[in-house]
Amino acid sequence: MDVPKTVKVLKNSYFTQLIPAIILLGLTFFMRYEMNLFVNARTSSLTVQVLIITLAGLMAVAFPVFYRSFFAYKVRNKKQISPDAFLSFERTLVTAALLTPYFLIVSVVLNMPQTVLILITLFALYGAYFFYPSQKRIIFDMKTFRIKPTTGQNQVL
Repeated sequence: MDVPKTVKVLKNSYFTQLIPAIILLGLTFFMRYEMNLFVNARTSSLTVQVLIITLAGLMAVAFPVFYRSFFAYKVRNKKQISPDAFLSFERTLVTAALLTPYFLIVSVVLNMPQTVLILITLFALYGAYFFYPSQKRIIFDMKTFRIKPTTGQNQVL
């Protein structure tokens, strides 16, 4: 499997999902703090706050761990894993982790307390940082799942 091409495809997917979240988050903060749109709204209930925090934590931390374990279990007896299956696996991890910034947008719109915003921000930063598709991480994952990483010149790394 060609590592540079895989990294390029995954980075494209990563930024395609992250940039709209950053733009929406910026607009939401601008509307809240500069235009005072959501300031007079009632604070959301404790149940909604706990639900949003839980979903953010699940998508940033728990689901990727579960999905990685599930993928490892699914391919445990296979001698070779298809590059398409691996790419699909990595895309799903990136997508799950990058849903967390959207929970931050929802929490700003729902006028949640600062503590909730900070906690969801930490989850969003963790998801965006940890699942960034760097070449080093992709090579590590390929070796973990018994895929021979190659460079553009078909040399085994």
